[in-house]
Amino acid sequence: MHAPSPFRSLRPLLALALAAVFLISLGCANGEFRPKDPFDRGLTFSEAQHRYTVLVRWSEFQKAKAFVAEDEREKFLADMKAWKHARFTDYESEDVELDDEKQKATVHVTYTLYLPSTPYELEITETQEWSREGLGNAWSVRSSFADTPKMAANQ
Repeated sequence: MHAPSPFRSLRPLLALALAAVFLISLGCANGEFRPKDPFDRGLTFSEAQHRYTVLVRWSEFQKAKAFVAEDEREKFLADMKAWKHARFTDYESEDVELDDEKQKATVHVTYTLYLPSTPYELEITETQEWSREGLGNAWSVRSSFADTPKMAANQ
């Protein structure tokens, strides 16, 4: 007869530890693990800002307006008509300026684009002024585009 192994009682603990390591590595490999917010507070600021900017970059202005403050949506769509034929090729966001109460944030984004009628790349700068009420994540943006487009080529 064999004597019981002293490690036999450790098998369940070892299996549990391996399962935990597997789940943690799976979560890290797929990004942040965050269960559904029970208060349904919406997107975080960085998620909302990124999605809005990407939608503008891909000329998805109708979808981007969902992030724009309600009283600014019609103006936003009217302003975007000027860029209807533009082909955005890239964008670059500067660091976020966040107020002390974490209720307002400002981001300057420079988009690179070209128009089919010109062989030059242009740059336009957008100032995104984000705000929210309370502690929820219902961020909305007030957008303004500075100046007229500038030639990005060496001039």
